[in-house]
Amino acid sequence: MHSIWQEQIDFPVYPILKRDKKTDILYVGATLEHAVEAHFRKEAGNAVMIIEEKSIADMSELGGIGILRATNMNEFKALCILRNYIIKHHIPCDLEIISETSIQVHPIKLFLFMTKDVEVYEQTKITARQGKRLDIESAYIDAGQVIEDDRPREKRYIHIFSEADFPEITKPDILEIRKYKNNYLVLSYQRELEGSQRYWEI
Repeated sequence: MHSIWQEQIDFPVYPILKRDKKTDILYVGATLEHAVEAHFRKEAGNAVMIIEEKSIADMSELGGIGILRATNMNEFKALCILRNYIIKHHIPCDLEIISETSIQVHPIKLFLFMTKDVEVYEQTKITARQGKRLDIESAYIDAGQVIEDDRPREKRYIHIFSEADFPEITKPDILEIRKYKNNYLVLSYQRELEGSQRYWEI
């Protein structure tokens, strides 16, 4: 099921990589975090690429609930840089500042803005590796640095509740709540929550 973020969004046509490429930094996985980092690394003069094995427009997990939070000093510095960059460049991503350490964004709008000058390939899967040479069946990628999000993740679900019918929900059913337009978005490990209009998996 598509996420609320994918509604009325026109994705670019991402190519499938079919020829050999070289890059300074390769990001494996079309995530919001990779998009932001790739954008800044490209601005710093690096050659960067993002590859994703799925069709990006169909990724309901892209962006999650759209809350970016800093939990340590390095993350706080990175969040401040991003927040100020969004404001300075008037990035249309529905920015809301929750606190010094937390912001809300429309994650796909931010992803699309941050990747518009970055090489992004979809339906491109690594099948073998020889050091920093990656085999994608139809071609090879030679990367100076490979960055992957290989953290194990439990299945989580984002539920949509209307503002008028939003029930009282308490932990441990919920991990995060945010208001978006006339809805509440609730992040939970639970696939079923009473009163939920619909959900998508991340």
